[in-house]
Amino acid sequence: MTFLAPALLFALPLALLPVIIHLIHLYRRRQVKWAAMMFLQMAQRMNKGLSRLRQILILAFRVLAVAAILFVITRPMAGGLLGLTGGVPDTVIVLLDRSASMEQQNLATGTSKRTAGIAKLSQALRDTVGTRSKLVLIENAHLQPQLLEKPESLIDLPLTGPTDTTADVPALLQGALDYITTNQTGRTDVWVLSDLRQSDWDAGSGRWQALRSAFATLKGLRLHLLSYAQPAAQNLAVSVQRVVRNETAGKAELLLDLRVTRDASSREPLELPLRFVINDVSTTIKVEMKDSQLVLQGHAIPIDKATKRGSGRVELPADASPSDNVYHFVFDEPAVLQSVIVSDDEAEAGPLQAALEAAADPTLKYAATVLSPARAAEIAWDDVALIIWHAPLPKADDLIGKQLTHHLSSGRSLLFLPTDAANAEAFGGLHWGAWSSESKPASVEWWRNDTGLLANTRSGTALPVGDLEVSRRCEILGEGTPLARLTGNLPLLMRADIPGDGNAWFLGTLPGSGSSSLARDGVVMFAMLHRALNEGARSLGKAQQREAGATALGSGDLSAWKRYGQTVLSSEQPLRAGIVENGDRLVALNRPLREDQPEALGKAALAELFAGLDYHVIEDQVENDASLASEIWRTFLFVMALALLGEALLCMPAKRDPQVSPAR
Repeated sequence: MTFLAPALLFALPLALLPVIIHLIHLYRRRQVKWAAMMFLQMAQRMNKGLSRLRQILILAFRVLAVAAILFVITRPMAGGLLGLTGGVPDTVIVLLDRSASMEQQNLATGTSKRTAGIAKLSQALRDTVGTRSKLVLIENAHLQPQLLEKPESLIDLPLTGPTDTTADVPALLQGALDYITTNQTGRTDVWVLSDLRQSDWDAGSGRWQALRSAFATLKGLRLHLLSYAQPAAQNLAVSVQRVVRNETAGKAELLLDLRVTRDASSREPLELPLRFVINDVSTTIKVEMKDSQLVLQGHAIPIDKATKRGSGRVELPADASPSDNVYHFVFDEPAVLQSVIVSDDEAEAGPLQAALEAAADPTLKYAATVLSPARAAEIAWDDVALIIWHAPLPKADDLIGKQLTHHLSSGRSLLFLPTDAANAEAFGGLHWGAWSSESKPASVEWWRNDTGLLANTRSGTALPVGDLEVSRRCEILGEGTPLARLTGNLPLLMRADIPGDGNAWFLGTLPGSGSSSLARDGVVMFAMLHRALNEGARSLGKAQQREAGATALGSGDLSAWKRYGQTVLSSEQPLRAGIVENGDRLVALNRPLREDQPEALGKAALAELFAGLDYHVIEDQVENDASLASEIWRTFLFVMALALLGEALLCMPAKRDPQVSPAR
């Protein structure tokens, strides 16, 4: 609780006025001994204790009434989020989720979840802690602590503006933990502003246990979550999976594979206008959406044969979530999809090479090369989309280790396979454990089918992952994101949690018949390898598709990139969707598709994530105009009324028995 007129608190000693008046009144009377009165005093001694208690209660109620009216004129402030009794903290850390999903709007006012949350939090901090606490901002795009002079800075700061990125809430909390332990911040309040998207919170990550344990050791720490989990009603989202320029003797055209999704509960047919804009020339077609998703494969858009290179976008009609209504793309002469298999085992490398050389898309060219670990330096790093590493993990400070890390930071893909040789090195927080053989082949008990290498096909059909048989498995140790588990909750496929656009996966078995049925069945392995290849190929060639993020445009001079259309700060260039150009490089930046997943964490999941910590959750909505902290003088006015009523009741004279007149 705080006060808008704190100087008036110095008047609180005036609450003792009733006691002072009582004492003055008590000692100013002159005492005269009188026999009759002395007799009455002796008679009343039996009721002295009750009478004194009554006098004390009357004085207490009078003091409470005066104190309450003094609190009324000081205008006390409190609220659901900030109405705390622990006083003003030494440090306030704001963890801001400014991901694409936070741009969901109230269509009547145009206010987004991010804007509403920042405005309310800024006002509440201004009214409660002001400048008495050190204020620190950590947002999801850069994850760097930023000191703020005053709470009002949250509203106009570029670091709190909109982005088309995804959020990593565990990384935000880790940033707060690092700042607290490094700077010894004292009593600290941590505010998390988020829409609770499951894809951002990554509740299944192994990082949460370590975070809980670390936060539990900090004294004077309080966690507060301001959530905007309300989903967008009837929301539509569009994405483009593939763009290919196709030219024949008579014409040239762009072939697009695109998908439109909506709430799974929606089943009514919907006529939908799709607007295509290519090199500033727009066309609109109408399509009918009968289910929760609409897939157009190979949709042809005619273009001029002289147009070899360009950009475009697909647009949906406006709705409450504008960030997923547009998807940008670029096109150019297609690059060769190259992959390299680093292995000494021809029996294992052969099926991998055959699968990678098979054309998943007949309009593209594929090439796969097998190199021994001794020849890994021959890899053409700038041209390779996928590296399959079937060799001991390199040391982080070795040249090959640095090259693999740079390969990932460039947006390419890595798939690690285990070797029989023992190796204690780790990459991206994961490393290999011991091999185990099963007398009876194990099957895949669970796999992630909404995203990643084992996701369902574009038509929604699941891959036959459950039919796989694994007879030999190597342990995958460390913290990462599981994508598939065998019976007994044993990890089979994991993604390393490495910042950036690149992806690194660890597969805990080999494709050969001595270890699994991957090569024999073929379908799952083919889909998994080509998805990894396509992910890495996004950053190949002069026209590239990338996910918006801090490292999307590299670590060089961001001012060298020219943006088509709207102008943004150079530091915000990689965070906003659109088309950017630098020399002969043309890049389409888009939101990560996992931002389209509407599922949010529930109360039970939050209670599990923050188990054992001092936290509380405030559920808010964009439509709610109420302040997080409000004046509570009416409460003290009510207390004053109750105190005066109690004092009046105690001052009432005792009821007398009626006197009966003697009969005459």
